[in-house]
Amino acid sequence: MKILVTTDFSLNSKTAIQFAANFSNQIKGAELIFYSAVEMMQPASWNLSFYKKYVAEEKHRLTKELEKFISSTSGVNKNIVNKSKFVIDFTKGTEKAIIDYAAKSKCQFICIATNGAGVLRKLMGTHTSYLVNHSPVPVMAIPSKYKTKAIKKITYVSDFENLVTELNKVAKLNSLLKGQTEALHYARMGVNHPDTLKKIKIFSKANYIGIKPNVLETNIEYSLVDRLTKYIGKQHPDLIILFTRQKKGFFEQLFLPSKAAELTFSTKIPTLIYPKK
Repeated sequence: MKILVTTDFSLNSKTAIQFAANFSNQIKGAELIFYSAVEMMQPASWNLSFYKKYVAEEKHRLTKELEKFISSTSGVNKNIVNKSKFVIDFTKGTEKAIIDYAAKSKCQFICIATNGAGVLRKLMGTHTSYLVNHSPVPVMAIPSKYKTKAIKKITYVSDFENLVTELNKVAKLNSLLKGQTEALHYARMGVNHPDTLKKIKIFSKANYIGIKPNVLETNIEYSLVDRLTKYIGKQHPDLIILFTRQKKGFFEQLFLPSKAAELTFSTKIPTLIYPKK
């Protein structure tokens, strides 16, 4: 497994580095690629030969700086640093460069820190928003104030669409983490509706033993955001898993309205977002 860990050398980005290092230790074997995209264009007054020489020198210098930055980050031991790859990428567009490099390197995840008040709110802005809505590689969004700890309790928020496809991905990750995962679903048609009961039976298959369905009635008086905020605030999972439709505004429709800015759990809990097929 390969994880592309993005950093801009800021203090906020250290939470993603710490999370990725801990994640790698927990599943025993993930390869970490620490990556920084630097926007650069050739000045009109520079000839190509001089520009190429400058790029080569800067890439060497910044790669050394990146190694030092990672090594100085608490929670990252020397063993991880020695096994990791460090990449400086000069580019015209940061977000697309991250996606292209992750795809080219066949990474299973992109890990990025988010700034400010909360993961789900901040997914609507800057780099993380673009990655969530365009990257074919799942994105791990880590809050800037997150305190690293083992991932034992996972909440997978499901709409029960494409359930088998999603469960296969969640079950694989759950097996690697050796965690306990619940599939949280708000039943629009009712907990005892035949379609709901049919979907619940899928969880009895041997492949999904480590995932327990938790089907709740939908209270239309409250938005999904409000229900999730209240529920996750009580349960305190170590990781939230979501699947989102890309390029169709689904994610924004889900989290921007109402009280998205007040999502208290999002200041503390990492969120893994898979593109929904």
